[in-house]
Formats: sequence, C-alpha cells, structure tokens
Amino acid sequence: MKIALFDPYNGKFTREMQLWWQARGDEVRFSQYYNPANVIWADVVWFDTADNNIMSGSNPGSAILDDASNFSPWDMHDMDLSEKRVIVRPIDIEVWQGHMEGVKWDVVDEVIFIADHIRSIINENELNLRREDMGVHTIECGVAIDRWKYREHQKGFNIAVVGERWMSKGEAYVLQIAMKLKELDPRYKIHWLGKRSDYQWEHAYFDEFIEHFQLPIEITNYADSVDEFLEDKDYILSASHKEAFGYNIAEGMAKGLKPVIHRFYGADKLWPGLTWNTIDEAVAMITEDKYDSASYRQYLIDHNYTMDLMMDRIDKIIKGEY
Repeated sequence: MKIALFDPYNGKFTREMQLWWQARGDEVRFSQYYNPANVIWADVVWFDTADNNIMSGSNPGSAILDDASNFSPWDMHDMDLSEKRVIVRPIDIEVWQGHMEGVKWDVVDEVIFIADHIRSIINENELNLRREDMGVHTIECGVAIDRWKYREHQKGFNIAVVGERWMSKGEAYVLQIAMKLKELDPRYKIHWLGKRSDYQWEHAYFDEFIEHFQLPIEITNYADSVDEFLEDKDYILSASHKEAFGYNIAEGMAKGLKPVIHRFYGADKLWPGLTWNTIDEAVAMITEDKYDSASYRQYLIDHNYTMDLMMDRIDKIIKGEY
C-alpha cells in the first residue's frame, strides 16, 4: 500500500504511525506541507489535522499556497480519486478554531476524531450533508508502549511537565503547585520540557513569578530524547486546560511515572480516576504514599491506548471494514 502522509507538526503525532506502516511493508511518503504529486501517487492519502494542507488540496482559494502551487493538477477535485482513500484526522486546535470550515469535504472519504469530546464540538450533520457517504469515526490515540523504557519508579521529588509553555497548558497552576510543594519540602522540583509560546506577556509573568518566589522550576527548551528526559523523574504532571488526549501523559505512564492530571474538558472519559480539580488535590496526589508504576503502564493497556490497537482500527477503516 502506498500512503501519502501530510502532517504540519512534522511527525509529532504521526511518526510512530509511519514506522508502523513501514514495518508492515507499506510505502510512506511523508510531507509537512501539501504535495499534489504525492496524492496522485498514493493509494491512501492521510491528512493529519484539518488545517491548511487539506484546504490547499480541496479548496485552494481559501488556503495560503506555496511556490509549488503551479503544479497541475493541484486541486484534488481535478484528480481521479476513485481508487484512493482520503482520510482526515482533525486534532483539537483545528476544531476549536474552526479551520474545518475551510475544507471542501466532498473529496474526503473518512474523518477520524481522536476523542468524542472533540467530535462533539463540530456539527456532524453538516459534515454528512457535504458528503452523505463519508464515514465519521472516533479512534482514541495510542502510544507505542514498548518504545518507552520502563522501570519501577517510586515516590520521589522530581516532577516532569512536557509541553509547550503557554496559557492553555496551565502555567499558573504549575506555579501554584510549585509554591505549595516548596512549603512542604524544598526537595521537590518541577522540570518543564517545552519551548515558549509567542506571547511575551505570559513569559514576563511566568519568569518573574519564579524569580520572585525562588520556585524550584527548571526549564528545558529542547531534549534530543523525551524518553531520557523522563528517566529520572517520578511524576508526569499535566495542568492543561485543553487536550484531545495528552500524549505526554501516556508516554510518562508508559515509563512507569505516576500521572497527576488536571481535569480538563474531556478528561473524565479519557483519564478516569487519575485527575485533580484543585491545587491541593494535585499536591496531595504528589505527596501521598500511593505509588504503583506497573499499574500506570497497565492502565494504558486496559483503556486501549496502544499503538497496535489504534493502527488496527485505522487499517479497518482503510479497508472499508469499520
């Protein structure tokens, strides 16, 4: 099978998918930006996120085109798609910001949402009106568990936060948790891996707050290996207001780290039994004696958050069996 994969996040959520397909013997052409030649070549065309890539291919008049836009045919309406499967997997930010409205859905065979709470945001009837025979599915994300080095961790003082540093990731919550932990025991330390957002006012507040209260927060902008970064950590903290899944959470759990998850919209279904609502609850989860690495890894398996299961379901959609 020949698969054209378009991903503006440059493999952040699709690298393991690509490896899975290739291990099975499929040929994958990966592109960060829309490439019509890859569409013509492929049997399966996968757009990860309903962003400028699928708009470029389905509705060029609404998209920002690059210098290669003189390629003909550029618009997928001008191609023979009869023997191809065109699949779009929107993630949360594209849905929240309405990017899907710029897509001409008549060229799309299947839409795959990664969580029901994200799927519920859109008007599904409108999608079906645009193409009656289009399949609409929910397939939860899966992590390649065996690619993450697992060991038995235990209660400790090192807390990891992985994700871009901006308001939706709960920066203020992290600051308050750090203050509470410092009061209880100065050995607690938060290690945040992630680049800054573009909002300077956020950085000014965040940085000054850390300096003013001498908070034990260490910032790492980039790491060659998230697996190695997490190796000496004891907890994976998510203070996010908005997630569609939370790969950072799942990857930490795959390594045996205790998850401490803010109850973001949708978390009740995704992470039942693992969430907190208040700063005090988060601090209690970190400081309590309860800690069981094996159960955190097993949680992913029990809730079907594995790469193999996710890809098996995707494969059935490609084959028209699901």
